[in-house]
Amino acid sequence: MENEKKEKKGFQPLKMNALWGVLIFVLISAAIAVQKVVFDGNMGAMFLMLWIILIPIGLLFGHKPKDLVDAGIKFAHGALMPVFIFLTVGALISTWIASGTTPALIYYGIKIISPKLFLVTAMLLCSVVSLVTGTSNGTAGTAGLAMIGIGTGLGIPPAITAGAVFCGAMFGDKMSPMSDTTILASSISKVNIFKHIRHMLYDQIPAYLISIVFFLFIGFKYSGTLDLSSVNTLTDGLKGHFSMGFLAFIPLIVTVGLMLFKVPSLLAMLSGAITAIVVAIFYQGVPVADAFNTFYSGFSIESGNEILDKLLNRGGIADMWSLAGVTLFGFTVAGMLQHMKALECIANALVKRIRNVAGITVLNILFGFLGNAVAMSQNFAIVMTGTLMAPVYPKYNLQPKNCSRDLEVGGTYGALFIPWNVNTIFMAGVLGVGVTAFIPYIPLLYLTPIIVIVFALFKFRLTKIYDDVGYVDVSERLENDPEKQAEISGL
Repeated sequence: MENEKKEKKGFQPLKMNALWGVLIFVLISAAIAVQKVVFDGNMGAMFLMLWIILIPIGLLFGHKPKDLVDAGIKFAHGALMPVFIFLTVGALISTWIASGTTPALIYYGIKIISPKLFLVTAMLLCSVVSLVTGTSNGTAGTAGLAMIGIGTGLGIPPAITAGAVFCGAMFGDKMSPMSDTTILASSISKVNIFKHIRHMLYDQIPAYLISIVFFLFIGFKYSGTLDLSSVNTLTDGLKGHFSMGFLAFIPLIVTVGLMLFKVPSLLAMLSGAITAIVVAIFYQGVPVADAFNTFYSGFSIESGNEILDKLLNRGGIADMWSLAGVTLFGFTVAGMLQHMKALECIANALVKRIRNVAGITVLNILFGFLGNAVAMSQNFAIVMTGTLMAPVYPKYNLQPKNCSRDLEVGGTYGALFIPWNVNTIFMAGVLGVGVTAFIPYIPLLYLTPIIVIVFALFKFRLTKIYDDVGYVDVSERLENDPEKQAEISGL
C-alpha cells in the first residue's frame, strides 16, 4: 500500500490534447521566427536544434528521449527520396547551364518581349525561367530585375511590373519538378511529383489565363520608350558565352522524353544531367574536368555582367545540401510531434468540426497561410501543414494529390501575402518595391485558392481513393490495401 501511495505521489505525465498541441506548435514556430529574424540562421540547423526543445517537452508527456529520437529518424526515412531529388536537381540545374540548355531557354524567352504586351511577356518569361530553374527567388533576382528596368522605361509603376514578375515566377516555381516547395508538397503527401503537378493544372490553367488578361488590360494604359539596353546586355552576354543551336536543347528533350515514358523522375533528371555534361563538352567546348565538376560544385562564370553572373552562377549538388538539411531535420521534428500525438490531437479536434470535404481544403490552405505567417517560411508551412493534414484526407476518401495541391496553395502562394515572410522580403527587396505594394497586382495568387475552394465545394477534380463509396472514412480500408496505396501515390 505504501509503495502504491509513493507511485501516486510521483510525477504524473501530462495528457496530450488539442490545446497542448497548439501551444507546442506556436512555441516551435516562435523559435523558428526568432532564429530567422534575429539571427538570420539556417533553417535546417534550427530544425535540428529544436530537438533540445522537443525532447524535454516529450518528457513532460511521458515519452522517453530515445523513443522520440527513434520516431524522428524513422519519420525522416520518408524524406530520403525528396533529398535525393533535391541533390539531383542541383546537378541538373548546373549541368543544364553548362550545356547551354538554360541559357538558350532564357535567351529565346527574352526575345518574345513586346512593348505593347510587356506585362504579359514579362509574366511569360518569368514563368519559363522559374520552370527551368525551379526557383522563384532566383527568377525575381535575375529576369525579374531586368523586367523592372524595362517597365520603368515604359512608365509602368514598379509595383505592377513586380506583380507580373511574381505571378510568373511563382507559377513556374509551383509547376517545376525542380522546385523545393513542389518536391516537399508531393513528398510529405506521399504522391508522385508528376501526379501532383498534373493535378494542379486544372486550377492553374484558368487562373493563369485570367491573369494574362488582367495584365493585358493594365498594359494598354501605359506607353513609353522601350529601353532594351539592360536586356540586350543580358542576351548579348548569353550569346557570347554559349552556342544557342538545337543541340543545346538535347538535355531538355532527353529529360522530358524519359518522364513522358514514365521513367522515375530521379532517373530521368539524372539522365538529363549526364546528357548535359556530354553536350557541354562536345558542343559548348567546356573542358572535360570542368564539365564533370559542375555536377557537384555547380556552374561558375565571371562574365563581367553582374546580372548574367547572378543568373548563371548556381546549381550543383553542393548548392542543395542546405535544402536537404531543411528537409531531413524538418521531417525529424514532424516525426517527434507525430509520436507525441501533438498534431494528431489538433487534426482530430478540427475534423470533428468539418461538415464537408470543402472544409478539408479550406483548413489546409489556412494552415499554409498560418505557417507562412508564424514561422515566415514556405518549407516550414508545407512540412508542418502536410504532417498535420495528410492523414485527414483518407478519412474523407480523398487521394493524396488533393492534399499536395492544397498544400501548394497555402504553403507556396500564401507566402507573398505575408509582408514579414522571408520570401516576400527577399523578392520585394531585390526588385526595389514595398512588401505590400505589389499585392493588388498578383491575380494568380488570389484566384488559385478561390478556384480550388470552388472545385472542392462542387466536388470537381476532388479525386476519390475508392470510387465505389462516397466521401467517407476509408483510412482503415486503405491501410490494408497496399495495391491501392501504390496506385494512388504513384511512387
